[in-house]
Formats: sequence, C-alpha cells, structure tokens
Amino acid sequence: MLLSHQTFAASNDIRSGVSQQLLNISYLEDTTGSLKASDILKSKSHKDWHEISGEIANFGYTKSPFWFRFTIKNPYNIDADKLLEISYPQLDFIDLYRVEKGKVLSVHKTGDHYPFSQRLIDHPYFLFPAAIPAHTNVEYFVRVQTEGTMQVPISLWDKQTFLIKIGQEDQIHAVFYGILTVLALFNFFVYLALREKTYLYYSMATFGYVFFFATMRGKPFQVLFPDFPAIHNQSLLIIIPFTTLFSALFASSFLSLKQYSKTLDNCTKAIAILALGCIIASFIFDYAYSVRLSVLLAIPSYLMLFTIGPLVWVKGARLARYYTLAWGLLTAGTAMTALNKAGAIPSNFISEYGMQIGSALEAILLTIALAERLYREREGKIAAQESTIKEHKERLQTEIKLMNQALHHPITKLPNRACFEMLINDSVRRRKDGRFAVCLINLTRFHEINKTLGHNNADLLIEEAATLINQTVQKLPGIQIAEDNDPQTYYAFSFEGATFGVLIDIEHSEQVREAAGAVISELYHPIEFKGMLLELDPAIGVSTFPENGRDASTLIRHANVALETAEKSDRKLDYYQPEQDRYNARRLTLMSELKQAIANNQLSLYFQPKIDLKSNAVVGLEALIRWHHHRFGFVRPDEFIPIAEQTGIIKPLTRWVVKEALRVQKELLEERYDIDISINISAKNLREEDFVSFISDALGSNPEQKNKITIELTETSMMEDPLKALQVLEDLSQPGIKLSIDDFGTGYSSLAYIKKLPADEIKIDKSLVFDLTSNADDQVIIKTTIEMCHRLGFTVVAEGVESQHIVDILKQLNCDLIQGYYISPPLPLNKLKLWLAEMDDYAALA
Repeated sequence: MLLSHQTFAASNDIRSGVSQQLLNISYLEDTTGSLKASDILKSKSHKDWHEISGEIANFGYTKSPFWFRFTIKNPYNIDADKLLEISYPQLDFIDLYRVEKGKVLSVHKTGDHYPFSQRLIDHPYFLFPAAIPAHTNVEYFVRVQTEGTMQVPISLWDKQTFLIKIGQEDQIHAVFYGILTVLALFNFFVYLALREKTYLYYSMATFGYVFFFATMRGKPFQVLFPDFPAIHNQSLLIIIPFTTLFSALFASSFLSLKQYSKTLDNCTKAIAILALGCIIASFIFDYAYSVRLSVLLAIPSYLMLFTIGPLVWVKGARLARYYTLAWGLLTAGTAMTALNKAGAIPSNFISEYGMQIGSALEAILLTIALAERLYREREGKIAAQESTIKEHKERLQTEIKLMNQALHHPITKLPNRACFEMLINDSVRRRKDGRFAVCLINLTRFHEINKTLGHNNADLLIEEAATLINQTVQKLPGIQIAEDNDPQTYYAFSFEGATFGVLIDIEHSEQVREAAGAVISELYHPIEFKGMLLELDPAIGVSTFPENGRDASTLIRHANVALETAEKSDRKLDYYQPEQDRYNARRLTLMSELKQAIANNQLSLYFQPKIDLKSNAVVGLEALIRWHHHRFGFVRPDEFIPIAEQTGIIKPLTRWVVKEALRVQKELLEERYDIDISINISAKNLREEDFVSFISDALGSNPEQKNKITIELTETSMMEDPLKALQVLEDLSQPGIKLSIDDFGTGYSSLAYIKKLPADEIKIDKSLVFDLTSNADDQVIIKTTIEMCHRLGFTVVAEGVESQHIVDILKQLNCDLIQGYYISPPLPLNKLKLWLAEMDDYAALA
C-alpha cells in the first residue's frame, strides 16, 4: 500500500494571505545524464521543455535524470520569505539551482542518498528557503535522479503557514502511529504470555504498517539512522515484503485456513514464501529491481488476502467477518486517498487521510477479533479444563472402584490374594526378627457342592462360608487384620475357588497348631444352606516365616504344598516340609529338558539279567532307563518318569525305550546272545490309540526278534482302568509278544481279574523278597503265590534277590526265574557284554 503525497493548487504570484502557491513548472528529461546547469543556461531553445500536465510531476520508474524549472515573481514592494517544498522524501539525488539574470547564484545538493545532516532544514521532506526580493523574478532549476519512482511534488509555502500545517499533520500521524504501535505491542505481549503464533504474526504485520507509513514520510531516516542513508534505503526495500510476509502468515493462522480450505492455505503460504524471497533478493539485486519486485508482489498479494476473508466467511468461519470488515475498511480508505489524489473527490480530512484511517480501523478491528478469539479460546480451555477435571474425577472414581475390585474377591468381598501378598511382604519388612505363620484354608468339598448345586448356589454358599471363616479366625491369638473398613473388619483373605488365607503372629509352633486345630474344629460343623446341612470339610496348610521363606510368593507356595498334603491326611492339617515339595525349580527344569534329552539321545538303557534257577542260565534282561543330567547328575527314574506321565512326554519316552531295546537286542543277537528283553510301559501308554500298532510295527521291522520281547506293566497301573488295560493287553497278546505283571503283591487286584489277564509272567515284588530269610509269613505268601501262578500257567520271577540264602529258599519254593543285585546290578551295554562273557566262561568251566 503505497502512500502518494498531495500537492496543493495556488496561483503563480506571491500574494499576501496565500499559504501555498502553484508553480508553473516545465521539465526536461536528460536521457544521456550529461546535462549541466550551464548547458541549460546557454541553450536558448525551449522545444525540449514540456509543461507538467497535472499537479504532480510523476514519471514512474526511470533511471534518467529530470530537470525542472520554474520562476517565482515578487512584484510587490516587500521582500518575500518563502519555503520551497519537495514533499516526496524517497528521491535519491536533488540539486537545486537559484538563477538570477542568467547566472547561477547558488547550488544545494541533497537527497536520501546523502546524510540527513546535509539538509538545510531538519525535516523529512526536502525544504529550501526561498527569499524573493521585492520587484524581483527568481528562476530555479531542480535536477532530480532516483532509482525509485520519479515523483516530484514541488510547492511554494509561506514559512509560518507551513510550520503550522506540518505540525498539525505530524500530530495526526503521531496519533496514527501511536494507535498501531500500542496494538502491535499489546499483541506481542499476548504472544509472549500465550506463545500463540497468531498474535506474533499480527504484531509483526502491524509493526510493518507503522514502519512503512513512517518510511514513506522519511521519519525513520530522520530519527533512527540519519548518518546511514544506505540503511534507510535498504529498510524501504525490506519493509514491503516484510509486511506482506506476516500479513499472509496472520491470515492463514487467524482464519484457520487449513481447516476450511487447503487451497487458500497454500496460497497464503506461497505469498509468504515469495515475500521471504523478496527480502533476500533486496540484499542481492539493485535498488530499482528490488523495489519493483516488492511492489509487484504486494499488489496481487494484498488483493488475494482481501479476497480470502469473504471466501472463508461463506464456509462458516466466525472470525472471517471481522477480517473481511477490517480489510474492507483498509481497501476503502486506500481507494478514497487514491481518488482524492486523482481529483475525483474533493479534499477533506477523511479523503486526505483515508489510508491511515483505514489502516488504524483495520488494526483496531483485528485486535478486537483477536480479543474475542482469545476470550473464546479461554472459555473453550476453561470448558475443556472443567471437562478434564470432571473426566479425571470420574476416572479417579473408576480407578478407585477398579482398584477395589482388583484387591477384593468379587463374591466374598474379602481382600484377595494380592492384598494377602502385600500384608505378608509388609510383615517381612517390619518384623525381620519376628515369626509369623501363613495359613491357607481350603473347603475341600466345595468343588463337589458346586457341581451339585450349580454356580449360583455355590456363590451364595461361598459368601456364607466367607462370613463364617472371617468370624471364626478373628478369635485366634495373634491374628493380623486384613482390612479395617468401619464398621466391618476383615481378618481373612479370599483366594480363587474356596481357599482362604490368614496371617498369624506366633512365638511358638504350638500356637499355630492349636490355632489351626481350633479353626478346623469350628468349621468342621455342617452349615445350614437352603434347608440342607452341608459339610465344608476344611483343610489347612501352614508355612512359617522365616523358616519356610522370606517373601510372600514363597510362603504362599509352600503353604499350598502343605495344603495339598493336608487334604490327603486324616488330620486335615499339615505344615510345609521341604522333602514333601514336589513343585520345585529342579522339577520344572527336568520337565522342560526331558523332551530335549529324548530328542538329543541323552538318555541310556541299563540292563539287569534274569537267571533260570533250574539251569542257572541267563534267559532275559530287564531294560531300565537312566538319565545323567548335565547339571543334576544322575536323575532317578522314579523322579522323572512321573514327570513324563504328567506332561505327556511318556509317549515319546516309551517309544524311544522300545526302539533302543530292539536295537540292543539285535546287536546282542549278532554276537550270539539269544536273550529275551523286558520293557516296562506306563499305564498312560495303555490309553494311547496307536500303542498296539506301534509295538506291532516295531516287531514287524525286526522279525528275527519275535518271541524275544516281553512287555512289563505294574499291577497297580492296570487297576487305574482295569477294563481298558485288559482290552489293550488282549490286543498286545499276539505272536511274538509276551506280557509280564510287575510288582505283583503290592496292588489290590482280585484273583478273578488276574485270571482274565492274557499274561505269560508274574514278577513278585522285591518288598516281599527282601525279608524272605527272616519272615516266615513272607515265605508262606511267596509259596502260595508261586503255586497259584503255576496253576494259572504263569512263569514266576522273583525280584530283589540280594543273597545266596534267598536263592536257596526260592529254589525250594520252586520259583522259575530270579533277578537282583546278588546276580548283577543294572549294567550299561558295554559292561553287560563283559558280564555275559564271564558267565559264558563260568558255564564252560562248570
């Protein structure tokens, strides 16, 4: 928005009472730039001179110097003291020549490329004293050269009148500058407080307007850098794109163009980028090119920024109405000033200062809009904050509710296991030297009641049981409070299912025993529930601190181990004993590594010989599995075989044993040892659908080993599922496979069942054989067993033979085969071969 300066019309003569005079000015364009005042004076030709058609000499952008000449006449009897004014302060070079009687009397050089101190009068405009003697005509030549627009508004003023008018004009501009500066500073401080970029953009744009208008009047040069004209000229090049840059950024941010129109937002960004480019170009290109570039950018940019307001207003942007009205006032003021300069409308205060008035109103309106925006944002933030507080309060209530649910049993409402662990850990920290007991109470019949009465009734029952347990345990000496919620106090903790926990301070183990016994006695009485008397059958497992653990997890686990033992005992009460703990880290390690040991062939088979008592010949071998663990060393079969049965690894384990036994037997056959091999299987194998087919396929692949394999199954394992065992054994009873009943005498099978078994061999358990020499009853049992088995067609094998005396007794009792450490311990294959070789040598000597 470029400010054009006015000139005032007056007559050519100096007359009293006239403030400003119109001068008849002619001009000459110096296209070569070489003309001098002396050349003009010598030339008598006037054909190259032209009269100025308007009130202001305006030739646009040109690098040619222009010469202006005019004559001031004073026909009166008094001297005239006047001022010559050139009211466009952006002219680079001005040379003023005073000519009288064809001679140059004085020359003064000035312009905004010279330091401000070179001016005759300290004023932003170019002012020259013009003393005109009475009855005298004075001619003036003015040479002007500039890289900006060639505007040369020359006026002749009465000095006193000029000072009065310029003072009034300065006051008007001071008010204008003051309004814009205050608004700019206000919004800048708002930015510092809120860090909202919109206020920064507006503040910078407003500062740009202030500086632009001041620069067009030459004020910054006079006040800020009077000795540095280069800075003055550079600031004029920068201020137009600077104002355009921040006006575009402000429009984008203030109107939230991203939300309403990406196209318009991209347009404002493009304007900002081009403005920044103009600022950079002003330091690279010359003045003339840079100022034209800035003006070419400013005109379409401001038209675009004006157009954006109505477009966004239509899209529903509330603040766009303020923006549109503000830019409308600025545009109207600018147009009014332009029309006044063109003479289309009469001169008055509003038409002369329309641009300044429009700028001030624009700044005020936009500040009001920003204030409303700030208010609405504040209201929005307060509403959001209230919503957040409400949400936080609701979340806190929900969290408290969830925390309460997380720390309490959903049915019994008692504190749960998590609370129990916290109380135990707290007791461990507070009472490092004290002792306390962790007691777990389980209602062993609850599972049965749940299945009988259904879940809903079971939930009601567990509520009543929880109330009863809480009332009962509070009488115990040393009982710890679980939770104190006035008026209800809890002493018991509720676990999943029908298990409850209590914590008791103790000094002696007898206190725990007495307290636990009292609880069992109290809870052992049936409770009435919906007309029924139901026995809860409680059991209690106890672990103590510090003997059985020093943290909650360990103490509860050990109490659970004791509880499992207590449920199987008559007392329904047990204390943790490490030797009873099957659930240890070693067991977990073996469980996870057994399958890997099978796959990596880390197991081995040992073989224990069986001797025929009649021929003293080796007639069979029992294959026994062994595991030498890389960390634990030798692992007993009775430790890892139950693990294999529990985890399902017994299937691949049995198959590995069968294949390995057949391989060894084949190797022995190749060395002419025709010996039967017995293989132990688990009751779990009998439940496998493909077990019979696997055995058949294994023997089918080794036809030479038919009738040389015996499958051993313990009497106890068969009784887990007698019908299924009988069916599988009948399927196994086929040519090439013999069946043996192991550990006979320790189970509970009936003779009728034994009679149905398709077995070939009965093995008397070693527990009956050990005391054969000292216990006459065992001799009677074994004798009876041997006679019965022979009548049923079974071969009888005695295990656990440890002495020659036992061998002699078994011969007398007509036992068929024997095995035991007296004959040989289980041997690995290499030692077995040596032992068999020794037996062959012994037989040869005999």
